[in-house]
Amino acid sequence: MITPEELGERYLAVHHRMFRAVNDEMSGCGLSMARTKVLMHLKEHGPTRQSVLATEFGMAPHSITDIVDALERQGLAQRRPDATDRRAKLVAITGAGQACLSVAYATRERLLTQIFGALSEADRATLIRLLGSLDEAAQQVIDASTTAAAPAAAAPVPA
Repeated sequence: MITPEELGERYLAVHHRMFRAVNDEMSGCGLSMARTKVLMHLKEHGPTRQSVLATEFGMAPHSITDIVDALERQGLAQRRPDATDRRAKLVAITGAGQACLSVAYATRERLLTQIFGALSEADRATLIRLLGSLDEAAQQVIDASTTAAAPAAAAPVPA
């Protein structure tokens, strides 16, 4: 019998290996997965504050700053003043960032097709269903953790 822990460990190992394979290949075209996700967000949503990016990706502010710094050094993104707040900066994708993102999209698509193409159509449908169940279970853990960490706002104060 396979325990949930054994299955979980195997899933995490495969996820790590797949992430590494895709990330390593993407890095070869100049972008990590994290940088690609930030550029994708900027392309889809336009110039964005770093604090919004950090929240969107669940990252610490210094982590998003490191990513934006790297994208800026590569000429793929730029910081601009925010017209609504002189103290704030917006991060925007550049033309070079758009071109690089096109290469990254193609690379990512090729790799995911290669990896998941190893499964039959029926296996892919089963995997989608199973991942949905796992995603729901993970969300319940997150929700329970968030609820437990939140202070009781409506709790009466003892007299």
